[in-house]
Amino acid sequence: MHFLFAWRYFRGKYSFQAIQFIAWVSVFAIAIGTAALLTILSVSNGFSEIVNGLYSDFYADLRVVPTTSKFAQLSQAQLNAVRQIPGVHYATGIVENKAILVHDENQTVVFVKGVDSNYIHINKVNQYLKRGVFEVGSLDSPKLVLGVGVEENLLLFNTDLGASMELIAVGRSGKSLKSMDQLNHLLAVQSGAFSVQQEFDVQYVFTSNQFAQYLFDLDTNQFSGIELSIDLAKEKTIAEGIQNILGTNFLVQNKYQQNADLYKIMQIEKWIIFAILALIMVVASFNLVGALTMLVLEKQKDIHVLHAMGATTGTIQKIFLSLSIVMSLTGALIGGLIASCLILLQGQFHFIQLQGVSFVIDYYPVKAVWTDYFAVIGLVVTIAIVAGWVPAKKAAGRIFEKIG
Repeated sequence: MHFLFAWRYFRGKYSFQAIQFIAWVSVFAIAIGTAALLTILSVSNGFSEIVNGLYSDFYADLRVVPTTSKFAQLSQAQLNAVRQIPGVHYATGIVENKAILVHDENQTVVFVKGVDSNYIHINKVNQYLKRGVFEVGSLDSPKLVLGVGVEENLLLFNTDLGASMELIAVGRSGKSLKSMDQLNHLLAVQSGAFSVQQEFDVQYVFTSNQFAQYLFDLDTNQFSGIELSIDLAKEKTIAEGIQNILGTNFLVQNKYQQNADLYKIMQIEKWIIFAILALIMVVASFNLVGALTMLVLEKQKDIHVLHAMGATTGTIQKIFLSLSIVMSLTGALIGGLIASCLILLQGQFHFIQLQGVSFVIDYYPVKAVWTDYFAVIGLVVTIAIVAGWVPAKKAAGRIFEKIG
């Protein structure tokens, strides 16, 4: 009943056209705020999805690392046992460590990652090749797949593939790069170049795990960990199986756990955006307070008639609170439709372009998420209740003013 009265008041005629005009200005202020909020949140979702996709392609489904040291002993029997767990598609031992990569007079610090030939089934970096092929070679014929940022640092981007370069790394007994007798110097040739994301492109170099073991003076059964491609539906069972095989000295991480800080930061950024735009909508709601106050003054006679018919002060207050909610939800509906149309058009036609150069996309990505719509509706209803509280209370108080 309260919403029926509220709807009739909202749609009814007023003695002053300015009151109706101000009411609709308030509605459109809410609509514009809602449209802006949903659109910007969808853009944030779009960028998050792209970043998540890039990180997801670069990281394995599961990663197993030692908890107490950089390298750990992993026997062939242990690796085979991990591979035999139901749901494991591929599993390979990896070797990771820093080294210096030198070509002619140029050098840069890189993060060497030793893998085997099955690694293309675990990591999708081969899908991001800019030139060449993803070949890591062998111990006798080592090859390197460089990030394009590493190529740029070494001024290799204009040279043909197959360029020979030197890797300099600290041996197992070495403490630093300062003592030359503790350094290993090995030659390898470039087989390809990839571009996934700047963070990876400027530091990663892929080679064979056997060559990496030799470079860092490791035994053939020493690895930095294991990376796996798995059936994600069996993730928990597989993780428990790995833990049973390798023991508590190893940590099993899924994709989220490998990048927990990144995912948390992206979520925090999104809700900071939501909070800032919510403040803008709160400011826009001041128009709503003014419009409701004028509507209360306009409907004084109706208030007294309702009271004479038995309506209590609480009933009258609820009617005007409902009026505030009706006006706000009308604005939210209009804004939601505008935002949905913009998101649909941008998703289909990409008419709003990113400025500058992008390695991945050249337009603003968008993704509508139903939880954002519910969050915005909740915000609008909250604003409506807060904004309508004082005018509604004033409307209820009009009864006693008349009696006095």
